[in-house]
Amino acid sequence: MRIQRRCILGLALLCMAIPLSALPLGTQLSFAYGTPTLAQDPSIGLLIEPEEGSVEALSSQALSMAYSKEWIERYVSEDLRFAFTRTYDQVLAKLLPQSSISVGKAIRGNDVIEVPLRFGPDMKYGSFVWIEVSEGVYTLVSITLAE
Repeated sequence: MRIQRRCILGLALLCMAIPLSALPLGTQLSFAYGTPTLAQDPSIGLLIEPEEGSVEALSSQALSMAYSKEWIERYVSEDLRFAFTRTYDQVLAKLLPQSSISVGKAIRGNDVIEVPLRFGPDMKYGSFVWIEVSEGVYTLVSITLAE
C-alpha cells in the first residue's frame, strides 16, 4: 500500500512538471525565481515597456503618429530631411500611424541606436535607427522594414 502511494505521488508530481517544462526557458525561469520576465520575440528580441524620454518611447511615439511635415520636423534633423524624405516618403505615408506596437530593447552601437519594433494587425517587424545628437536628444536616420 505504501509503495502504491509513493508511485501515485511520483506520477502526480511528474504530470505537474511536464506542462511547466513545455514552457519557454524564460518563462520557466520566471516561475523558478518568482519574478515575471517580459516576453522574448524571435524577430526583435526582448520586449520592453518603454520608459518616458527613452529612445524606445520616442520610436513608439513616432510609429503611432500620422506622417506629416510636423512628423519630419519632430523626428528628423534639418540637415537630413531632404534625403530622408526622398528615401522614406512613400513608405512612411503608407505605414503611419500604427496602433498596435511592440517595442524591443534598443541595441546601442558606437554611433547609432537601433530600436526593433513590431507593429500593425499582422505584427510586421522593422527597426528605427537613431543618432543621439546630445544627451537625450535623438534624430532618426534610417528605417528598416521586413517584408
